Amino acid sequence: MKKFFAIIVILILFTAFIVLNGCNNESTSLLFPKPELPVVLFQGFNIPQFPTAQGQLNYAKSGFPDANQKRTAFEFIFHIFPKEREECGEAALYLAYMNLGLDYRFATKKDFTNAILAYRDVIKTYKGYPQILVKANWYLGWIYCDLLKEKKAGIPYYWQIVKTYPNIEMGISSPVPWVSLVYPITPKGAQPAKKKTKTQWASVSLLEIVRHATDKIEVYRAFDLLWENYQYSVSTGLAIKLLLKNENHLQKVLPYIKKYVDLNVANTYLAKEIQDSAREY
Repeated sequence: MKKFFAIIVILILFTAFIVLNGCNNESTSLLFPKPELPVVLFQGFNIPQFPTAQGQLNYAKSGFPDANQKRTAFEFIFHIFPKEREECGEAALYLAYMNLGLDYRFATKKDFTNAILAYRDVIKTYKGYPQILVKANWYLGWIYCDLLKEKKAGIPYYWQIVKTYPNIEMGISSPVPWVSLVYPITPKGAQPAKKKTKTQWASVSLLEIVRHATDKIEVYRAFDLLWENYQYSVSTGLAIKLLLKNENHLQKVLPYIKKYVDLNVANTYLAKEIQDSAREY
């Protein structure tokens, strides 16, 4: 009897050993070594080299403790992927913006000048790449109009976008960190969601012209183009809201208020602000 129990114990231990050992082997077989990216010493910094230009760009766009290291990460893209023009163009845009420092609100006149020169160089270098050119023109318009308060110098860049890139979509995110737009809600009821509700660089550029232009003829020209080509955009609603704040523009804008609200493309807050402003008149 004792021998029988001893044999049973041995069999249980042996089975446990086989099971555990088998599990260990199976687990080990699933542990594939992770390939490590090669690291390249470039301009005094160790930069990991990614297999694609997009991966390299994403790395450069990530957070860095040192601005010089971040700048080097962008410049490394030109070095390792010179033929990938779109990614190089995006890197050039980021480098141009970095001339404004960590916070553009504290940029100096020299910083503005360097940024302007860099964006103009992007326009010269990346002809044929509209996604790059439209952003470069936008930044130039913004620097002149909002930062330098030189509106006559900045507005032509917005017109350039309107004339040359009328249908390029802005994408999900705002065009630049400091822009906050009121995006439309999805139309309700039988009205289908239309592509017209998507935000184009040109529609926002026309809004900027309405905001910055001092000549009434130019303001109305921009607004008319907004209504004609982008009436389903939030930019048109924001332009109406802006014009309502100026009594000199009331005769121009009042006829469009109900038409725009009835399109049902503005979110609740924007529609209410437009209607509340109109009630005063």
